[in-house]
Amino acid sequence: MTFADRVNVRVLAIVALQVGLTILTACGGGSTTPTTGAVAIELFSSIASLTPGTSVDLTATVYDQHNQGVTWTIAPLHFGGLSHETSTNTPSSDQTMASVTYTAPTNFSTKTTVTITATSITNSQIQASIQLTVSPIAVVVLVNLPTGAVVPSAVQNINQGDQLSLLAVVSNDTPPSKGVTWSVSPAGEGTLTGAGPISVTYLAPNAVSSPMNVTITATSVTNPNAISTVQVTVLPSGAGPNVAIINVDGGPVPGQVYANGAFTSITLCNPGSTSCQTVNGILVDTGSYGLRILQSQIPLLKLPTLKDGNGNTLENCASSVDGSYLWGPVSEADIYVSGEAAPSALVQVITSANSSVPEGCSNGGTANANTPQLLGANGILGVGPEPTDCVLSGINFCDGSSQPTPPNLYFACPSIGCAVTDTPVIVTKSQQVINPVTLFTSDNNGVILQLPPVSGAEKTVAGTMVFGIGTENNNKLGSATIFNMDSNDNFTTVFQGKTLTKSFIDSGSKALYFPDSIPSCAKNDEFFCPKSTTQVSAVMEGATTGRNTVDFAVGNADDLLSTKDAAFPALAGPEGSDNTCPHAGTACSFDWGLPFFYGRNVYTAIDGSTVPGIVPPPWWAY
Repeated sequence: MTFADRVNVRVLAIVALQVGLTILTACGGGSTTPTTGAVAIELFSSIASLTPGTSVDLTATVYDQHNQGVTWTIAPLHFGGLSHETSTNTPSSDQTMASVTYTAPTNFSTKTTVTITATSITNSQIQASIQLTVSPIAVVVLVNLPTGAVVPSAVQNINQGDQLSLLAVVSNDTPPSKGVTWSVSPAGEGTLTGAGPISVTYLAPNAVSSPMNVTITATSVTNPNAISTVQVTVLPSGAGPNVAIINVDGGPVPGQVYANGAFTSITLCNPGSTSCQTVNGILVDTGSYGLRILQSQIPLLKLPTLKDGNGNTLENCASSVDGSYLWGPVSEADIYVSGEAAPSALVQVITSANSSVPEGCSNGGTANANTPQLLGANGILGVGPEPTDCVLSGINFCDGSSQPTPPNLYFACPSIGCAVTDTPVIVTKSQQVINPVTLFTSDNNGVILQLPPVSGAEKTVAGTMVFGIGTENNNKLGSATIFNMDSNDNFTTVFQGKTLTKSFIDSGSKALYFPDSIPSCAKNDEFFCPKSTTQVSAVMEGATTGRNTVDFAVGNADDLLSTKDAAFPALAGPEGSDNTCPHAGTACSFDWGLPFFYGRNVYTAIDGSTVPGIVPPPWWAY
């Protein structure tokens, strides 16, 4: 039973001594008068939840002809204290009124259920207990953006010499609230001004030569264990609420290097609340749509899941060309990326348990990438050119409007889980995992990935992801060439006499993948290993507009990947031989993975949106 503040709580325990030991516990409502010769205890509390340092009086009415009263105990032991114990006998009656005051501790970090027990002195087997919920002090830092919006403490970025205003919300602090103290780490990397118990302003250094990361911490004065932090990146230029930092840094798994992976940070919240978690190591992917987050990375959140009319959970499947898959429920969350917010977005929470998965999702395999080690990331942020993961060029393949049998993307599973024989179900667009960019207030028509040139292998590379195209001063298209796409979101690449009509741009791919006779590697066979670095070129052609020649290099992947570097502009591999092109034995696609992004501003415009003065999306440009 859940209790709210100021609700009268009653627990009654009765033992009839004549017939042996019997304990009855009740919550709320009425009382029971014991029979003659019985011993009973009624235990009352005026409230059921407390905050640090606050107190509540507990009263026990003891029906005992010996008027012996009760003893008091608390569990967990020493979590708070009991004091002001009194006991009064009622004249000409077998009733004893006993009371005690419970005071919650002032310094703790975990919400705790405390059990107070009154035990009969006459018979120690006669007890009555009551439970109180004691909530810790919690600190939440909010960011006051230049636009006037106040958002949870998602990772922020500002320009050198600029400032960022922060607010602290302290809950459960004993009135009057003492607020927080502020600190910045590393010390000396910028200054904190106007520091008060609930607010502070961070002033960035006047000059930085490269992106600089700092952490600002708010610590509760009452309970130093209660803290909240904000990560801030100071840029030489180009910062803004619609700009998120991306890093090619090997990924979030210690001792495991993810080659050519661009990672960012997101803040995920329970819908409509400031109960949030910031998650680093999110792979940025222009080849997919929607946020997919590992359940293991958001242990403090309980995101609501979508149900059908029968109470079944709507599960989502995301399959990869390498045979791996992601499986988990469609859930609702508020997403914050830098200063952008996607409220009530539908995301996939990748289930940690290796539960039964329908054959249509797993294809008979067991490569469920549901851990950071298997995925190489803590989640995937799909910011490709479609609004949901089941819409393509305006056609919804999952809502029954275009085909009677939907693809293997959505399944309805009972509480015991899906069976391997379960088949996909029809879901409306409003039930599908959504590209969160489409939910942003104004910067919602696409993204721009910006990475600096990389001449050779490097340990880390820092860049930016800019939201919106033509919506702000920092996301203009300029002189970039637009390449529109066909009905499958593909364009054409002409390479060594082959016309590869199923080509695509994909920041989530580690390499440039294309059909060629360059030898594959002995150790890393998914990549090419020429004897020496090979210079080649290809021509990109849009479906009806856009044409550019791209020069690139192909290096020896076994040599490249033997280092501890993370960024490789010359990493490439074979696309395969699916015989879908007129060129016998070759695939018909060229996968322009992350190496293509180095040294370029790559634009992705989302289907169904509008880019001012530009051809209708979907398209990409650089």
